[in-house]
Amino acid sequence: MFTRKKILIVAGLTMLSLSAVWRFALVPRWTERIPVNWEWRSNFVGVNAYPDPVTGLMPEGDITGIYTHAITIKPNSRQSGSLELEDKFLTSDVLTGKVSWEYNYRAQVATRTGEHTKKEYQGEYFVFPRNVEQQTYKLRFSYLKGLPLTFQREEEVKGLATYLFTYRGRGEYTEAYVGTAEYPGTKVQPGQEIKCGNDQLVFKVWVEPVTGEMIKIEENCNSNDYIYDIASGKQLAPVDRWAGKTAGDDLINRVEKVTKERAKLLRMTRYFPASLLAAGLMCFGLLMLPDRLSKNETE
Repeated sequence: MFTRKKILIVAGLTMLSLSAVWRFALVPRWTERIPVNWEWRSNFVGVNAYPDPVTGLMPEGDITGIYTHAITIKPNSRQSGSLELEDKFLTSDVLTGKVSWEYNYRAQVATRTGEHTKKEYQGEYFVFPRNVEQQTYKLRFSYLKGLPLTFQREEEVKGLATYLFTYRGRGEYTEAYVGTAEYPGTKVQPGQEIKCGNDQLVFKVWVEPVTGEMIKIEENCNSNDYIYDIASGKQLAPVDRWAGKTAGDDLINRVEKVTKERAKLLRMTRYFPASLLAAGLMCFGLLMLPDRLSKNETE
């Protein structure tokens, strides 16, 4: 026969067990940084300029451009604990729609954390992890080569709380555009490299900390990318000038999407297991009531 005491004990143990299983067994599976069908897409409004093909000189003005950036999972690449991400970043003229710049990148990434799996890239992230901390993260995706992004402050973006990370400095952490089969790029000779001139590379990213999703990006090299002689550090020729940032409807859509994902994650990782834990503790707390009542009655 089940007494009230036995029922409370069984219920309490069940709730506590479910809370532990949920928190430590199920949550890690359900909250992978890169789940099935994950993708990240963003359109930037920006400017770019290229040297005159005859004179080699940079123009005074810039051309308005549309920056399209998409990170997707390569089909059938998921394996035990990792998968391959495909990153495509291109710019096109806002008036003609003609593509002027394209950069493609692929890498194997840990599904749990978003970190690169190659040993030489240990500690570098393709995407920010879940539960972002207020520290420095090295980001390697698109044209970024382990760029150290330092936490600056908390900021709201369209009502959503985010962490702002920034980098300002030299361009040695970027991979310059050297062309593809369809879009020939700038040719460099052995002993040369391309980087943002005069230590003026700027990269800012606003990250929602619970999901690790990038909400807004600002990036520019307003001082021009140059071909450099590696040995002497001498600037040889300008390559381009560029700047872009997430804006308009794209920013609003990103905020709305990530707000929903954040709420879902909080329910799964915090609210529900905490409710189970509280219910279990309450059951054991109720076991104390009969003893107290009996004591009061005898007195």
